Amino acid sequence: MSLALRATFGPGATLPAVDAQIGAIPRTALPVHQGAPQHLEAHLDRLHAGASALGRTPSWLADAAEELRHWLRRHAAPEAALRLELHLDLKLLDARLEPLPHVSTPYRLAPLPHPMGDLRPDPLARHKGLSGPWRPQVLSEAWHRGAEDALLLWPDGTLAESAIATLAVERDGWLLLPPAEGRVASVAERLDLPAWAEERGWTLRCAPLALDDCAKGQLWCLNALRGLWPATLL
Repeated sequence: MSLALRATFGPGATLPAVDAQIGAIPRTALPVHQGAPQHLEAHLDRLHAGASALGRTPSWLADAAEELRHWLRRHAAPEAALRLELHLDLKLLDARLEPLPHVSTPYRLAPLPHPMGDLRPDPLARHKGLSGPWRPQVLSEAWHRGAEDALLLWPDGTLAESAIATLAVERDGWLLLPPAEGRVASVAERLDLPAWAEERGWTLRCAPLALDDCAKGQLWCLNALRGLWPATLL
């Protein structure tokens, strides 16, 4: 796919473009492989969960999601990234089909303090799009330092996540992930990671991880669009 395609669905779909909208916007992103969106229902559930966390019940979303499915069938791309945003006040679901992103090799992470401080007590932090638009600035800082991404640290020095991915450290047959509090709940972590780790004989475990722990094993990143890939510290 060389060009992006965009469409909006829902009662507000006839309104002007939503580029200027700010605030808490539940969002998600998933890959399309061989024309089929991967785990689409789980990603729609993710948008529902984000709305519920904001105290909203978008009854129109089911119909908008069905319109989305028809649109995807008409514009079946063999390989693409599907990005979805739920604009609750406008009552619309914004969808974009774009080229799939590629992972750089090596994939270097620049350790940085989390720009939002400590999000672990915040129940909204688990929902993608509800903790503010801080990721572009963090990525810009990481690129300025010569890395591809940022390894974000909580104020106590333990690992949170990267700017775009869930982090894990493989060591001695364990695949260790930071505790779930404060970081975005990952569809890939829930649906893809268990089988991936089992195939390699690794046991999953959540535990606080210090920066020094990254040097004691193999660092991994994962998200829905890119899958799972190795990373190194800058």
